[in-house]
Amino acid sequence: MAPPRLTFTKAATSAPPHVWFVVSAVFHYLGPSFAVLLFPSIGVLGVAWMRIAAAAAIFAPWTAPWRTIANTDWQTRRLLIGLGACLAVMNTGFYLALDRLPMSLVAAIEFVGTIGVALYGLRSARNLAALGLAVLGVFLLIDVQWSSDPIGLFWAFLNGALFVGYIVLGHKISEAGASGGVERLGAAMSIAFRSSCRSDARRLCARSAARPLRSPASGSESVHP
Repeated sequence: MAPPRLTFTKAATSAPPHVWFVVSAVFHYLGPSFAVLLFPSIGVLGVAWMRIAAAAAIFAPWTAPWRTIANTDWQTRRLLIGLGACLAVMNTGFYLALDRLPMSLVAAIEFVGTIGVALYGLRSARNLAALGLAVLGVFLLIDVQWSSDPIGLFWAFLNGALFVGYIVLGHKISEAGASGGVERLGAAMSIAFRSSCRSDARRLCARSAARPLRSPASGSESVHP
């Protein structure tokens, strides 16, 4: 008898949701901590494109995004297109913000939107207490330093707003279970990759890399402590 096939839904239920949240949070900021080191080599837009392309390439063999897109109804397809556009612009805005601002400030602005989502979903005093402790802990750890760079702040707040959209749309696509959610996320990332390619990624990388070399955030901290 063949062993039961491992699915994303089974993997999701094999550990508490808090574990998956911690794993997600670690990689969410671990990747950018290394990515900012590539800014002088390939430019900010080049790094953003590489992150989207790498994610699409990793998801493709597991999720067969072409099949997911072909087999969904138009309403779901619109949801995937919206999530793909959100991912493409959010990643670009995130790295454009990191090019001008400390990572701690970008993370703090991004966290403001998640606080709003958490407040909307509060169901008990216990939830409120947990949220208060989380907010306090984050701001104690990241040592926020404000900036007067309006362009950097624009990209940071745009990234924060789109991160909220990513959470809402991500919740929507995962309502059918983790397996369906991951497959739809792979499809959305494929759409994000295609949209970034249409903006001529090679030209953007070359133009960004041709800028004078400078450290991320104009000499400010580039790696989150």
